[in-house]
Amino acid sequence: MAESSHTSNPVTTVTGLVREIRPWQWYKQGVMLLGIIFSRNLLNAEAWISLLIGVVSFTAVAGATYIFNDINDLEEDRNHPEKQHRPIASGQVPVPVAIVFGGSLTLVGLVAAYSLGPFFLVVLLVYLAQNALYSLYLKQLVFVDVLLVAVGFVLRAIAGVIAIDVFLSPWLIVSTFLLALVLALGKRRNELEITSNPRDSREVLGEYSKGNLDQLLVMTMATLLMAYSLYTFSRTDPTMMVTLPFAFFGVFRYHHLVHTTDVAGQPEYLLTDRPSIANLIMWGLVAIAVLYNVPELAIEVVR
Repeated sequence: MAESSHTSNPVTTVTGLVREIRPWQWYKQGVMLLGIIFSRNLLNAEAWISLLIGVVSFTAVAGATYIFNDINDLEEDRNHPEKQHRPIASGQVPVPVAIVFGGSLTLVGLVAAYSLGPFFLVVLLVYLAQNALYSLYLKQLVFVDVLLVAVGFVLRAIAGVIAIDVFLSPWLIVSTFLLALVLALGKRRNELEITSNPRDSREVLGEYSKGNLDQLLVMTMATLLMAYSLYTFSRTDPTMMVTLPFAFFGVFRYHHLVHTTDVAGQPEYLLTDRPSIANLIMWGLVAIAVLYNVPELAIEVVR
C-alpha cells in the first residue's frame, strides 16, 4: 500500500528522483576543484567554464550510478535501518521510472564529457565501469570495496585536471586517495555500530571488525598526513607548510568523531561539525593566500 500511494503522486516521484541523485553530496564533485585552485587558475574564466561542464558531467553520471546501485541493492537496503528510507527502497520511486531517469542522466553526462575531449570522456567511462563492477560484484570483496570508493575520488581529481589541461602534483593526488579511503573506512566502522546484523544490510560488513577497521584507520590517517606533508615539502615554495596544522587538526578531529559520535559515518559530517567546517575554511584561505602570493599582492596594491 505504501508503494502504490507513492507512485500515484507524480510530485512525490519527482521529489524521490531528486533525492536519489544525492544533491547533498555535492562535495564529492568539489574534489574536481583541486586542479583549478592548485594550478593557480582560480581567476581564469575560460578554465572555469570547462571545469563547470566537467562538474555537470560527473554529477549527472554519479547520480545515475547511485540510482542503478540502489536498484541493485534494493533488498539489502530494505534491511538497513537508514537506507530503507531511500526513495527506491521505500517504493517512492518505481524501478522502471528510476531506470529511465538514470539512463537519461548517463547520456547527458557522456555528451558533456565528449565536449571536453576524448581524455575526459575516457576518465568518465572508467568511472562508469568501476561503479558498474562495484555494484555488481566488487562491493562484496573485503577491502576492495573501500579502495574502489577512494579510486572514485581520484578519478574526479584527475578529471578536474584534464578538463582545464593543467598539471597537478602526484602527492596531492595520493593525498586525495588517502583522504577518501579514511572516510570510507570510517563509514564502514559506523555501519558496524548501527546495524545489529551487518550482513543483512551489506554483505561485506560481515568480513570487517571494529578492531580491524580502527587499525586501518590509524595507518591510513598517518600515511595521509605524511603524503600531504611531502606535497608541501616538494613545492618550489615551501611556505605551503603553514597549512600542515590544519591538515593534522582535520584528521585528528575525524578520528575523534569516528569513536565518539555517529556523525562520522557519513562524509557529510563536514556540513554539520562546526570545528571541521571552520578548520576547512581556514585551510582553504591560507592555502589560497600561499598559492596566489596574496601578501605580496597586497603590498603591491598598497604601493
